[in-house]
Amino acid sequence: MYTGFLFLSLCFHLTTCKVVDSVGVTTEAAGVSHAADVVKVTKTPYASTSDATSTTSRSTAATISGKPTPTRKFAHDARLDEDGAYWLFWDANQTHITFETHVKTRGYVGFGISGNGQMFPGDVVVGWVKDGVTHFKDCHTDAHAMPIEDDSQDWTLLHGEENDFGTVLSFTRKLDTCDDDDFKISDDTMRIIFSYHPDDPVHITSLPWHGIARRGSRALLLLSATSASAISIPTDVKTFGFVKNNYSVPAAGTTYHCSSYRLPDLPQKHHMFKYEPYVQKGNEKHVHHIVLYFYDREIDPQYDNLNFDCTYEKNTPDALRGIRSIFLVWAIGGGTYYLPEHTGIPLGTGDDPKFFVMETHYDNPTHKTDIVDSSGIIISYTTQLRQHDAGIIYTGADVRSTQLIPPHEKAFVTKTYCPEECFESSLPEGGVNVFAVFQHAHLLGTAIKTRHFRNGTELEPFANDKHYDFDFQDIRAKRHEINIQKGDSIAVDCTYDSRYKTKPTYGGISTQEEMCISMLLFYPRIKMNGCISFPKYEAVSNSTKVMDAVNTMKQWDWNQPSVRRNFKSILADSDYIMFCTGGGLKPQHYTKKMITPSSTYQEPRGNCPAQ
Repeated sequence: MYTGFLFLSLCFHLTTCKVVDSVGVTTEAAGVSHAADVVKVTKTPYASTSDATSTTSRSTAATISGKPTPTRKFAHDARLDEDGAYWLFWDANQTHITFETHVKTRGYVGFGISGNGQMFPGDVVVGWVKDGVTHFKDCHTDAHAMPIEDDSQDWTLLHGEENDFGTVLSFTRKLDTCDDDDFKISDDTMRIIFSYHPDDPVHITSLPWHGIARRGSRALLLLSATSASAISIPTDVKTFGFVKNNYSVPAAGTTYHCSSYRLPDLPQKHHMFKYEPYVQKGNEKHVHHIVLYFYDREIDPQYDNLNFDCTYEKNTPDALRGIRSIFLVWAIGGGTYYLPEHTGIPLGTGDDPKFFVMETHYDNPTHKTDIVDSSGIIISYTTQLRQHDAGIIYTGADVRSTQLIPPHEKAFVTKTYCPEECFESSLPEGGVNVFAVFQHAHLLGTAIKTRHFRNGTELEPFANDKHYDFDFQDIRAKRHEINIQKGDSIAVDCTYDSRYKTKPTYGGISTQEEMCISMLLFYPRIKMNGCISFPKYEAVSNSTKVMDAVNTMKQWDWNQPSVRRNFKSILADSDYIMFCTGGGLKPQHYTKKMITPSSTYQEPRGNCPAQ
């Protein structure tokens, strides 16, 4: 039985854990004395819920000290810098977005949007308050130099003041201003750029340089971030946390470390409605991602509370190999996630997971020997049940070297496919509704699109991130749900920039290898939860083993443009091997070509006048 796709490079954890003092909780030992200590949180750490949308990789359940109070309630907020000197609050509707910045300065404040996270090219505003008067200008950059005032002033100042925190600016603009000097704000990952200076300028044309220490950038989901303010916290919240207990990370580039855990008996059905990461300070670049798996079969208690190196399934007990399903996922840059109020992940009934393996991916490219980690996840659940049980479908490319990205390519696309047969046989009448999407690639990834097909027609994509950021991987909350019906199919297209590579990059679990993955959060829960594919490369080898074709291609001279053109032609004409699996379902296997839709989806045209 094929099981390769189950070994993800997305590490999510609901790991066996302790909760550290900074979380603001007290803990009670559960009688486990292994490398991963199970604990019960006896005090709910809700001082941190206001930071729920601050998706920094240093997200914790701790209260953020010194957080300013906005002038009104905003759905989203984020701390943009390391020291808490620059905070952003924002709201958006179908046509406009409103920002409010709180910055520890009595000088000028710069804020903007950039396609690459750099000052140039950037769509920026600059403002300051002097003698009670607020100065504010809509600008842009055409070099790494002082901003230039826009001819069209499309950002509108709402409020400005100086207070005990520093300088406050509130401003708004259309999502699409139809101005070539402005960035269109979309569901893409957006790079926010910011700067500030302790002094007021004499004029917008004479801004003093902010310096290296008073500038930065931050990737955010401006239109599809989870909103803590939109969630009503249940009155009977129970919270427990799991963290590594001083795990010594090996001096290896890539390590996957696994811990097993059996969920305690719950007296009745519960819904998990929230989870939040705790990443130990100093380890933010090493704790890359965490996946929590569950098993639909009975696992003997002898495998409870194990800790083992599971890199390439090394040292994984035989009983824990084979088919397993994803329960939750977290990755670098991700923050607290709240499920919509009408959905919850069920726990406590006979149909719910009981035995888990938490897989944590540690990235240690310099082979450091002194990394000791106590990171983890805090989970909140309630007996106040929501309307729908939620689940996850994992789809995309098989995680192994059947995925091949040639060198010297600016925008090479890996295509994957989940066939209509999978959804025809597994969905209920009425289908399922997708409310959030998590997309994942590694260092070469520049864009990911999760596509949706019905009856030969391409529909609105589940997600289309044209500015994928490896250091910012968060769950993308849908502004409206998308229904999957019987007979629909899904494709995941990942775009990679390999211009500076001289050899092919293959699929695999390490950061230097690649992935193409999309996870759809949906309701109602169904048994199917996995659907992956990989090319057969039948034009390369007649062997029934796909790896024979891969090994043949490893001998090719990929620096030759003709070789790369030939590979693209082979890939375009290849059959694909596709698997759909799930709890209690017999794995289904199909070999067929990718769908070619009779019509492709076209993004709606804006209201901008024709050029």
